[in-house]
Amino acid sequence: MIDLRQFQVLRAIAVNGSLAGAARQLHYGQPTISYHLGALEAHLGASLVERSPTGAVLTPIGALVLEHASVVLDRIEAVESDVEARREHGVSTLRIGAFTTAASRLLPGALRRSTEGTDVRIELTEAEPLELLTQVRARSLHCALTYGIGEGKSQYGADLHVETLFDDPYRLLLPAGHSHAEGAEPVDLALLADEGWIISSGSYDPSDHTLFATCHSLGFRPRIVLRADNYSVIHGFVGAGGAVALVPELALEKGHEVVARATVQGIGARRIQFVTLAGRRPPAVERLSAELHRQYGGDVESRGIPGGADGCEDATADST
Repeated sequence: MIDLRQFQVLRAIAVNGSLAGAARQLHYGQPTISYHLGALEAHLGASLVERSPTGAVLTPIGALVLEHASVVLDRIEAVESDVEARREHGVSTLRIGAFTTAASRLLPGALRRSTEGTDVRIELTEAEPLELLTQVRARSLHCALTYGIGEGKSQYGADLHVETLFDDPYRLLLPAGHSHAEGAEPVDLALLADEGWIISSGSYDPSDHTLFATCHSLGFRPRIVLRADNYSVIHGFVGAGGAVALVPELALEKGHEVVARATVQGIGARRIQFVTLAGRRPPAVERLSAELHRQYGGDVESRGIPGGADGCEDATADST
């Protein structure tokens, strides 16, 4: 019968180029290395290692055996790593979901810091909030970064635990050459009744709800000229002068011929939220929650969000 230690010995010989080197790596005596190698060769009925005064190399059959053996050894190491991670951190793989902007700007640093020095692996799912909530409830995800409007907990059932990280205010995105793009004063949306507007492709995005409700209060319905969910696309079309849009501050991008302005009307903000199932959470999820609050909790000025435009009240998304 094959002993896993025989495979370990064969791989150590291949890596070190000698039986003595394999012995040092595995903390065995050299006779033990010779014993395991001899037992494996006897079991397979083939020479696996060619010895010489300068060291040892695998024979073609030895290389073939090692190719198969490495798969087995890698799986055993993965089992050991997963068990250790589950024992120490509650999960071996942390499954987290996020909408695209959060996935690119909020998660990378926070995930790195909260899992640093652990064996926890990461699986990331990008999706819109409603789908993310469904997956959290189904236990397909341990946690998710979502967005919503109003009081965070009032939108969800008692089965979910919702933490608000920060409010992400909406900004009016105008072409850089627009007549209302100059200066730093808030823009009156009533003056944009004849403009073409960009809204999302779906039905959930709270910026669309905000836009329609505000415009209705001002006596007009926005004229929709484009539906898009990709903020780079939205910035590009606005920069080309063909439309205007409401965009969350987190989604503002540099490098476009656009200007972001506050509005006279109070158009509010979407709430960036960290969502898990109610009840006890794995330590890895608790650490991620703490890191997200440490880095992004608080007011606008205290957040260190990478990428995008600065989080000031009259953010300019281009250095024109």
